[in-house]
Amino acid sequence: MEENLKNKIGFFLFFFLVLFLGVGGYFFTDYMLQKEVCNKENKIEEKKDYRIDKDKDYIYFINSETISEGAEIYYQDVVINLSTQEVLTETLEKENRIYKESIKYIDDEDVYIMSEDLINYNNDNIYSLTFREYQTYSYGDYVSLIINDYNYTCFDLVTFNKSKSYVFDTTNGNVINESDLLNLYHTNIDSIKSDIREYLNSKQEIVDEEEYLKIDDTLNNFTNYALYIDNVGNLYISFLVKTSKQDYNEIMEVN
Repeated sequence: MEENLKNKIGFFLFFFLVLFLGVGGYFFTDYMLQKEVCNKENKIEEKKDYRIDKDKDYIYFINSETISEGAEIYYQDVVINLSTQEVLTETLEKENRIYKESIKYIDDEDVYIMSEDLINYNNDNIYSLTFREYQTYSYGDYVSLIINDYNYTCFDLVTFNKSKSYVFDTTNGNVINESDLLNLYHTNIDSIKSDIREYLNSKQEIVDEEEYLKIDDTLNNFTNYALYIDNVGNLYISFLVKTSKQDYNEIMEVN
């Protein structure tokens, strides 16, 4: 009899212990889930919007001007719509203004000693100028701006000049430096140069009995390049390729 009573007491104690752990575990799990959701919501709420004009994108353009419709040359100023990048916006505007003020016209230059058959008078009488083109990409918290500069002459020659880029972290408004950007993709510039060499070797051809691509010249002084993140999160590099004829700009995905 006494033994049965002990068994019943032990059973009820075990039952209540299991019930307590079950109910307590449920409420504890629910509490932790609610806490996690709350923390995530707080993080979202804490993300600061560094845009100066909240109604516009992080990068937009103003003061668009057609210089030559025939040559498809246009000038426009880029605005970095981040409160942390006002100085950069002013710097880029100044660079663009210098380009606009340095345009030379055929009527002002001594070009008549050359064959006029080579001169294109249809592109708004322009003798020479430097102009730039922009590309923008957005992925997650990153916004990229790529700037390519070109030279134009009245002999219908457009040549690539130089390239640069800026990758902005919109969570803090800062430009990501090259080292940090490469670390994001677990690579380095030497590895990229090795991939470029392999890529250019696969495209090499003989023109006028010599190699068209000057691969060593391209990579030995490798300073004219720009890194950026595209719209799907891939890392790309834009770089100058030296050739036996006319240098050009190449774009390659970084693996």
